[in-house]
Amino acid sequence: MRMPIVLNFAALLWIGFSSVGLANGQLAISNVRQVFDNGEHNAFTDLIQFHGTYYLTFRSCPDGHMVHPTSSIVVLASDDLNVWRRVHQFSVAQRDTRDPHFLNFQGKLFVYTGTWYCGQNSPARGEYDLNQHLGYAVYSENGRDWSQPKMLEGTYGHYIWRANAFADRAYLCGRRKYQFDALHRNEGATVESAMLESDDGLIWRTRSLFQSRDGDETAFQFQSDGSVLGIARRGRGPAEIVRSLPPYAEWNRTPLDVYIGGPMLAQWSGRWIVGGRRMVDGEPPCTALYWLDGNNLQLATTLPSGGDNSYPGLVAIDNRRAVISWYSTHEASPNGTNSTSIYMADLTIQDDLPSNAEKRVSKQKFFFKSSFDGTQQATYLTVPQQDSPTSAEVQEQVRLPMVVSLHSWSADLEQEHPELEHLVASKNWYCLQPNFRGVNDDPLACGSAAAQQDIIDAVDWAIQHYPVDSDRVFLTGNSGGGHMTLMMAAKYPQRWAAASAWVGISDMAAWYKKHQLGRYGEMMRLCCGGAPGDSTAVDEQYRLRSPLYFLANARDVALDIAAGIHDGHAGSVPVSHSINAFNKIAQANDAEQVSAAEMEQLSVDNGRLRQPHSSDQGTDPAFAREFYLRRQAGRTRLTIFEGGHEGIASAAMAWFEAHPRRIPSSSTKDRK
Repeated sequence: MRMPIVLNFAALLWIGFSSVGLANGQLAISNVRQVFDNGEHNAFTDLIQFHGTYYLTFRSCPDGHMVHPTSSIVVLASDDLNVWRRVHQFSVAQRDTRDPHFLNFQGKLFVYTGTWYCGQNSPARGEYDLNQHLGYAVYSENGRDWSQPKMLEGTYGHYIWRANAFADRAYLCGRRKYQFDALHRNEGATVESAMLESDDGLIWRTRSLFQSRDGDETAFQFQSDGSVLGIARRGRGPAEIVRSLPPYAEWNRTPLDVYIGGPMLAQWSGRWIVGGRRMVDGEPPCTALYWLDGNNLQLATTLPSGGDNSYPGLVAIDNRRAVISWYSTHEASPNGTNSTSIYMADLTIQDDLPSNAEKRVSKQKFFFKSSFDGTQQATYLTVPQQDSPTSAEVQEQVRLPMVVSLHSWSADLEQEHPELEHLVASKNWYCLQPNFRGVNDDPLACGSAAAQQDIIDAVDWAIQHYPVDSDRVFLTGNSGGGHMTLMMAAKYPQRWAAASAWVGISDMAAWYKKHQLGRYGEMMRLCCGGAPGDSTAVDEQYRLRSPLYFLANARDVALDIAAGIHDGHAGSVPVSHSINAFNKIAQANDAEQVSAAEMEQLSVDNGRLRQPHSSDQGTDPAFAREFYLRRQAGRTRLTIFEGGHEGIASAAMAWFEAHPRRIPSSSTKDRK
C-alpha cells in the first residue's frame, strides 16, 4: 500500500531516520470497534484506500484457523471508516483461501490470496504440502464489479503473501521450498521467501530472494529510487530487516531482537511503522505497533488483542492520524466463547514528530526589516545542529540547502507542517517558514507585491546570516501556499533550485466564482477591494494576484504541480487551476498542453481520461498514490493523483532531490 530509499533523500527512509532519532512515538488509540463478527473464524486483514473509498479484506471460515476448503475471502467498503458494506466475497473450490492482501496496480484494485490444496475435506496437519500451494487473485476497476478468481501463473508451490508495485511492475512475497523439495512436507530452514515479479499482476516470475533460509512472511516497500526495505518474519524466531538495491541481486539482512508475526510495514508521517503479533515470555500474545529507527524497533503501542490475533493493515489519513485493522480473539461472543473477529481503531501520534532537541535542530523565530515598506516581519528558521554563526563566520562553513515552506490561505507562519519539517530536519537542511503578511484577508496579503517581497527578504536574510547554499533553495506550499509557490516561481524564477506547488489557486477570478457566497469569497473581496467586475482597478487586483498571468516566466523552473482528483468536490480548489497553470508553462515551452476535453473529463468528481497517454497511469512511490494524469513540459511536471485537497511532503522532497541545484538561465529573470 501506501510506503524507502538509498542515501540522498531516500537515505533518510532507508536508515529509518536514525540520523535524527525518534521521540517515544506514543500513539493514542481511539474509536476501537468490532467491524465484523459472524461467529466464524475471521482473520488476516488488509486495508487500502482506492478511488476515494476505503476497502478492508480478511478471511472468514466456519471451521477455524487451520486449512479448510470452506474458507472464503471477504471484501468490505466504507466511505467513512465506520460504516462498512460487503462488496465482494469469493472462494476457490477444494482450496483453503487465506492471507488476502490488496494491491493498487494499473488502475485495478487486486486482492491476492494464497490457497492450500484441500480436496473435498479438511486435510490433517501432517498432510499440508507447501508444494501444492497456489496463488489466486480477483480484481476490480471500480470497487463494485469484480472478476472471477484468477489462478496466478508462476505461483504453484508458493505461499503468496504481501504485494507491492514499483514503476510499471508488481511484486509479491512467495514462500516456497528450496528446489521445491518433495521429500519433506514440513517447513523449516530450507524454505525461501521469494520476491516474485509481474508485468500484469497475474503472470509471475522469480526476481530474487528476500530470504534464502528460514523464509517466511515478508512485508516490503519500495523507495523512490527502487530500493527495497522489508520486515521479514523468521518462523518463531526474531524477525529481520531486509534491504536491497535494484536489480535486487544482493540483499542486506539485519536481525531484530523481537518476533513479529504477520508483519506489516507502512510509511506514516515521515516514519516507518511496523505491526504484527508480539510474543514475549511471560506475557500473553498481542498485536503491537513499533517505530523502525535505523536497525531498531521502538514499541509504540499495543492494540486491544489476545489469543489468536495480529495481521494488521494500516492507512495513513494525514501526518497525525491513521486507521488500523487487525483480528483478535480477546472478546467473548453472546454464547460465552471467545470470538475471532475483525477490529479497527483510530491512531493519533501523541508527541507528533521528534522534538527540536531530538532532531538536533533549533526552530527559532526571527525578525527582519521589510524592503517593501520598512516594517518588521517575522519568519521561523529551523537551523541544523552545526550552526549558530555570526555573519563573519558564514563563509567558513559548509553551505547547506534550504526548503522554504509557505503557509496556506487562512493561516500564518504559526502553521505547522510536521511531516515536511521532519523530512527536512532528517536531511540536516534548513527550513524557512515566512509569514508573507499572514492570513489572506488583507490587501497586503494574498500574493501582493508586499507578500512576495517578504518571502524574498526572508530568504535573503537567511542566506546572509547562515550558511545557506543560494543555489539549493527549494520552495513548496499547499493550497494558499501552492498559490504563492506558483506566484514566486513565476515572479522570481532564478531564485529556486526547484519548486513544488500543491493544490494551488492559479486564477483568482475563477476561484472567486466558486466561493463568492462563502468565507473565501469575503476574504478575496477584502484583499482585492471588491468582487470581479466591480471596477477596472478591482479586476486588475485579481489579475495581479493570479499566477496564471505570469507563469510563462517559469518555463525554465523545475516546477512540480500536483492536485488530488477529488479536490474541488471534497476540497476547495478544482484541478483545473493546476492544469491551467501547467498549460501556461507548456505553451511557453512550445510543448503539448492538456486539452480542454481532457480537463473537462478530469474536472468531474472522480473523473478519468477516456484516452490516457502512456504516462498518465501508474503509482508513484514518492506519492504512495495512484495517478490519473502525468505530463511534462520542459522542467515542469503536472500530476493529478488519487487524493483530495492536500500536499504530500515525501513527494515534494523527492522532487527536490531529483533537482538538486539551481540552473541559471539567461532566458529567465526575476520579474516583479
